Formats: sequence, C-alpha cells, structure tokens
Amino acid sequence: MRRRLPLTGLLAILLAALVIAAPAPLKVLVLYDMEGVSEATSLAHTGFGTPEYAAARISLTADVNAAIAGLKAAGITDIVVVDGHGSGNVLEPDVLEGQLLAPARMIARNAPFDIYMDSYDNSIDAIVAVAMHAGAGNGSGFLSHTYSGVAVDYRVNGTPFNETMILAAGAARLKIPVVAVSGDDQLERELQRQLPWVQFAAVKHAVDRTKAEPLARGEIDRRITAAARAGIEKLAAARLPDLAGPFRFAVTFHDEAEATNAALLPGSEPALAARTVQVRTNDFEEGYRKSLRLLGLAGAAARETAIQAVITASPDAAAIRARVSAWNGERFLDRAVVPPSPPSLAATGKARYFGAR
Repeated sequence: MRRRLPLTGLLAILLAALVIAAPAPLKVLVLYDMEGVSEATSLAHTGFGTPEYAAARISLTADVNAAIAGLKAAGITDIVVVDGHGSGNVLEPDVLEGQLLAPARMIARNAPFDIYMDSYDNSIDAIVAVAMHAGAGNGSGFLSHTYSGVAVDYRVNGTPFNETMILAAGAARLKIPVVAVSGDDQLERELQRQLPWVQFAAVKHAVDRTKAEPLARGEIDRRITAAARAGIEKLAAARLPDLAGPFRFAVTFHDEAEATNAALLPGSEPALAARTVQVRTNDFEEGYRKSLRLLGLAGAAARETAIQAVITASPDAAAIRARVSAWNGERFLDRAVVPPSPPSLAATGKARYFGAR
C-alpha cells in the first residue's frame, strides 16, 4: 500500500525547493567622485575647505541618494558606498554620511586602500559610479583628468582611459560589471564608445574644462534613479571590458621636468610622443599601479614648479630665495631647525579610510 505524505510534509518539501531555487540577493557597490557632481560647476566645488565645497557635498549626497533610490526600486537591499574623491577631507567622507538613504552604508577601513582595485570583492555583483568625469586629454570635459592633474593624456594600449574605464577594467578581474554611471555629457560620449552597455545619467552640460551647466534638481534625480534601476534590471546584458594583455600604460605630462621625474621609475621608458613616459606589463592591475607611481614622481616636479612660480610672482622673490638658500646651508651644517610634523590620525590608530584621501 502506498503511503501518502501528510500535507505539512508536502509543504515543507515545496518550501525547501523554493528556497534552493531562489536566487541569492544582489549586493551593489556605489562609488562616487566629485567633479561629476550634478551641481558642481567650478574647481572650488571639489576641494575641501572652500565655501563651494560645502554646497557640493549637499549636491553629492543628493546624487548618491538618487542612485540608492534606483537600486532600491530594482529590489537591491545590500548597498555599500565608497568615497572615490580625494578632496583633502581626512576626517570624514565627502558625502554626508548621516544623510545616506537606508540600507546603504559607507565602507570604512583601518588602512588605506585603492578605490579602483581594492574597494570590492567577490561579494559584489555590480557597480554604480556616481559623479564621474571625462578623462585626461578631453579638452571639453568639465575638470577632465585621469587620476591626477599632472597627466594631460593617459592611455592604455593606445586608448584614452578615464577613471570609469579604470574602475571597469579593475572590477572585470572579478567579473563585476559597471552597470550605471552619472556625470557630464562629455563623459557620456566617452563611455558610449568604450562601455556602451552602461546606463548613463547626464546631469550637466560641460561648457569647457572650467565650467558646467547643471540640469534642474528634479530632472537630475529622475535621471540618476532611472539609470541605477535600469542598470540592475538589465544586469544580464551588462558586459565586461574586453582587454587583453600585454598592456602599455602611457602618460603624457605638462612639461619635461614632470616627464623626466616620472622616467626615474625603474622599468619605465620614453614613448614616441613628447613628454610621454610608459610602462609595460602583462597584468592590468600591475600596469595601473605602476602608472600611479609615474604620476607620483611627476607630481613632485609639478609641486616644485608651482612653488617656484609663486615665489617668482612675489614682490620679495629675491629675499625669499635668499632665505631658502640660507636655510639649506644651515641644514647642510646640521644646524637647521626642522619644525615637527603635526601628529597624524594614522599614528593614533583611530583613522578611518573611506576610499580616496
């Protein structure tokens, strides 16, 4: 005689099967910059300590929250946010953390990390990038650059690269797609060529590198929310950058002093273009990290150029140079008094790293 399972047993089996078949909930990373903040229209909006910075933080928070709203509308309940802008604010992220929409939460670590290579792991299913900007070499993009202002052109295997493309290439190592981005209309043109599957929210018109014209706040929110939602709803159609090694990272600098300093990096070599230094690797991440060292070395020369330019423009330039020369002489004789550096948060063990610093 065939035994029948009681109704409760059948329900238990059915529920177990549904649980097994149900897809795991998605987790999304929201990375933001500031040059692409919807209502940022001048360089002053992006630097910590200016009156404009305070206003830009409010606009940034609204942009990020619009993206979070779009993700929530698409059913995402696990959202992490990383600070991708180095404004100089070392005490807190550029976004107003306390005003982020739930359930989003900031990434905060006890040690520095690279935003484009280390802000995600295998738990992340997709990335949304907010307030991004056009890349180095785009003379029409608002505050266009790639990672550092010393790079007037930044290319990988001959292709101009912006920071969104670096993020996408880095995340591709873990098969994580960038699905939605916001920024100005010049960035939109760049991504249409290189990452055409990305859902883009154009929030302002780039007049030139120094000026931008934002849309109305309501339209900005609508566009960012729609792009983030569509990015998740079309996740199955998202792709990864098709990049094959070996890789050649070539950076062009403002002047010979910057390029000469950058070329001090072991393994670097001059490129055919003037003021251009390149590194070759078989791995994208390795090439990216070496390119940052090129930028750092060039940055030291750029700071020296800036200091000399300011001194030269000063009415008492000769006296200042005389004092600098005298101080260097005293230091050579071990008699100079070097002022102590102020204590850093890192030394106290209480520093929190939200991403870029």
